[in-house]
Amino acid sequence: MAEASKTTRRSRSTKAAEPDYLLRKPVNTLAIVPKSEKITVTARKIYNVMLQYAQRQGVDQERYRARLSEIAIGIDFNSNNTEIIKQYFRQMATTGVEWQSPTTGEGARWSISALIAHADLIQRGNELTLEWSYAPNIKQELLDPQRFAKMSLQVLAALNTMASLVLYEICCRYADNPGGLTARQAWAWWRPVLTGTPDSPASAYQEYKIFNRDVVKKAVKKVNEVTDLEVELIEHKNGRSVQDLQFRVRRKQAQLGPAQRPIEPVDLRTIGNAIRAGLPQDRAEKLLLRFGAKALDDAIAIMNERQRRQDMEPVRAPEKYLLTILQSGQLATEKEAPPPLRKTFDTKAERLKLIEQFMANKRAELSEMFQEMPEQDQQQWIVRFEQEALPASGAIRKAFQSKGIQSQIVRPVFLKFLGNAVWEDGWEKPSESELTDLAIRMKNEQLATVDMRMRLR
Repeated sequence: MAEASKTTRRSRSTKAAEPDYLLRKPVNTLAIVPKSEKITVTARKIYNVMLQYAQRQGVDQERYRARLSEIAIGIDFNSNNTEIIKQYFRQMATTGVEWQSPTTGEGARWSISALIAHADLIQRGNELTLEWSYAPNIKQELLDPQRFAKMSLQVLAALNTMASLVLYEICCRYADNPGGLTARQAWAWWRPVLTGTPDSPASAYQEYKIFNRDVVKKAVKKVNEVTDLEVELIEHKNGRSVQDLQFRVRRKQAQLGPAQRPIEPVDLRTIGNAIRAGLPQDRAEKLLLRFGAKALDDAIAIMNERQRRQDMEPVRAPEKYLLTILQSGQLATEKEAPPPLRKTFDTKAERLKLIEQFMANKRAELSEMFQEMPEQDQQQWIVRFEQEALPASGAIRKAFQSKGIQSQIVRPVFLKFLGNAVWEDGWEKPSESELTDLAIRMKNEQLATVDMRMRLR
């Protein structure tokens, strides 16, 4: 017993000596596979902060406590408006997840549970205290892990998509390994892990090409831009088909700064403002992650000013109104302004021609995506199109009834429906940068064609 007590004291002493910003995340929690509901990126960030507090309080505790203001800020906690934070705790307590290491065979066991066992919000004086606990089958491993990845809460706070957050956590596990390679897994294994969404045949990412373009590549780019790691995707193919994925990881020079910094709570201020403006919580989070806090705050301020004017109709669709403002480009984002573009088109006619070509490329990409789907999935999309997007009457419906989506007037409408379903809002509106890239690419292709003709003469 005395020896066990000494071991516990040594463990606590070691934890106390660790910098506050470092989180020891068990390997079995890196590749969380949700089984019921989607886990949002904000919920995962809050969960990481709670886990860091719990690790510092020790595995012997039955309940863990922290002032709610230490976990999350930006909400008027002195009022009854705590629904925002409650929703994230509901996610943690009701979302069933499988806990597994990203390395097959690593870790002593497989477990399934919720992220937390319970959560209580308790009013004490003028502040709220959060109490929470963990399921018995995972508590020991969570709070006193034998195999873990060490990561910075400061870096985690800078990642604004689920895929980049999860990829960073997994890659931290392998950054200091001699080979610097993550485990090799089937690409479909990575799908629910990186998206934080239960796997489903209806998912837009059933095709690797789409999953790689919209999830994997963007996550790698984000991790390389803002973290202390450099990550490279490695594809393993069987013939021309990608079967497995893994990542090569190396650590950049230390960028963590001073050794002792307090744990930073997750800032929910902008999400709270958006919810008070009339947006559902999940939509508010998506707009925040897409456009950044400053742009969304400015858009909400413009809308609130509009709502206060007596001489104008009230805004009846807040989300659409905000999205229109955000997509207009009139608001500054938190990203650094890119250098001025060197345009390769000078007239309005040239610009319209490029937009037409951009849309032709997008339609071709959507058509190829559709053709690569299994026949059953194709039929499901056609049924959805008929139910959700096909006009109730008119020439397009008549053409659909006679020729289906092969009709020349139906096909573009169907492809637009498909694009709206699988891509983010605004996919059909090219930016100036995209038009410039397209113009340069087209010019290079023209030069290559001329060069080839000259060689053949």
